[in-house]
Amino acid sequence: MKLLAVFIFIVIPVVSFASTIILEGDMNEVVEVEQNQSFMIPASGLKKLVFRFASPTSFKSSTVSQEVKDYKLSYNPKPASVEIETDAFGNRFTKVTWLNINSNVEIIGKLNIAMNISLKELISTAPFPLTPLSGVKEIEQKEKRFLSPTPLTEADNIRIKELANNLVKGAKTEESAVIQILNWVVDNVKYTTNPPQYDAVYTLDTGTGNCQNFSHLSIALLRAAGIPARIVGGITLNKPWKVPLKNGSLVQSIGQGGHAWLEVYYPDIGWVPYDAQQSHLFVSPRHIKQTVGLDARDINDSWLASPTLPPFREDIQANFLRDDIKLSLRDIKSNPSNYILTNAIIAHLAKPVVEIPQIEKPKPAPPKAMVKVEFGNMNFPSLIDIFTKSKGEEQGYKTLDKETAEYVTAEYTFAQAFTIERPLKIEEINLAMHKFGGRAGSLWIDVVKDDGGKPGMEGIRSFPLNLDTIKYFPGYQWFPFRFTKESPDNPVLTAGRYWIILRRSKDAIINWFYIPGNPYGDADDTRSTSQGIDWSNILNYDFNFKVTGAFLE
Repeated sequence: MKLLAVFIFIVIPVVSFASTIILEGDMNEVVEVEQNQSFMIPASGLKKLVFRFASPTSFKSSTVSQEVKDYKLSYNPKPASVEIETDAFGNRFTKVTWLNINSNVEIIGKLNIAMNISLKELISTAPFPLTPLSGVKEIEQKEKRFLSPTPLTEADNIRIKELANNLVKGAKTEESAVIQILNWVVDNVKYTTNPPQYDAVYTLDTGTGNCQNFSHLSIALLRAAGIPARIVGGITLNKPWKVPLKNGSLVQSIGQGGHAWLEVYYPDIGWVPYDAQQSHLFVSPRHIKQTVGLDARDINDSWLASPTLPPFREDIQANFLRDDIKLSLRDIKSNPSNYILTNAIIAHLAKPVVEIPQIEKPKPAPPKAMVKVEFGNMNFPSLIDIFTKSKGEEQGYKTLDKETAEYVTAEYTFAQAFTIERPLKIEEINLAMHKFGGRAGSLWIDVVKDDGGKPGMEGIRSFPLNLDTIKYFPGYQWFPFRFTKESPDNPVLTAGRYWIILRRSKDAIINWFYIPGNPYGDADDTRSTSQGIDWSNILNYDFNFKVTGAFLE
């Protein structure tokens, strides 16, 4: 075990906060996007393959403007037919058919996107409930369909209705009712990849899901409260961007690939975008909108094939021609417990929002002395399935899952926090990582005490993990880090908050898997720095890690 103690600090417990960060300013982006979608055709060939996929769309809302230019498609091999379809929601789909094919199929879409996000103060006079009042517009007939329950947004489910009614108690404006619901969702649903179901009731029962689950539960609760809401499908780009805080920055990052979010209808300002995982009243310039619908069945790409469904792959590349982000911090509110970004909105009929009391989840009984324990953010997929098959394998469609991992062996150094309430004799710490390359050098971790909400300088260092001993694995797996050679010599951590800092040497090329939305602990428990001990960047996700040891009495 190598000691890192340089100075001795008195660690003052910090009450972790998170909040609604109210921003103002503009974000302007011009980006060239290439979307490569492909099918691996079996050696025996296919008699028929039909692929139906969405096209990006130009639109303008009260906060977000998207303009699509120079959208071009190419196919290899040449298809038998190409048809353009427009559905009941105005979505534009391309339906391509190949016959008697024996080679892999590739569809390349190239486009130029101009995005403008204007975070200005909005004004809404929409009351809650949304009943006709003097001077207030009614919900238009074509938007009333977005109040209907569906098999994936069960707004008529008794538990969904009861929860929605409880969450909106005291709300006098539509805006306050929407925030009450979405704040509850972000604090009570944890992100996971490849869930077995995507419907709202499953999400409510398990408290887990991917972007479709977040959107479906949010939409079901909103519709149950009488608020029109619809799902949005598109793609996201993984270039990080920074949000200013009073001290430091909040780094926003999202996986590159398919994504779902939602829009809420206000009779006086129209459809307004929300991402239940990260933002209200707007979405970032990394979101490219393609489709809208009642639920994910209306927005997802799909394919049919005979005699068997081929595997599907997607690769997205982005070249930013302009990325001009000028934001300032206007205010901070104390809810929810995860970070949410928004711009200001004035709701004329609003009274102070009734705070929904946070139901404290029961803590597990502490283990007995010297009983081995494992804890952490431990659930992650070894491999990501970006498509799934329907019953009988008759149809394939996208899951909207994507790889969420950080390249952690480049410019920045990353740290993940955990808290223990009792002394812990630590055996090892595992990180969920994937080795892409590198033979010379090593990885190791420092476990340091918290100092004022950031990594401090007092702690312990693991033995190095030599890169040449790490065998290639196609997906993500646990990388173990130990601190002693013999168990009796394992170090003891006193109660408190600690940070795992990943270190490296020479030519390591490593990704560390993360789960969006800070599902593990506190909202400020993942940080990065490019300047030694600065640690001012707060990240909007939690890395996957596992701590193994034994609690002491």
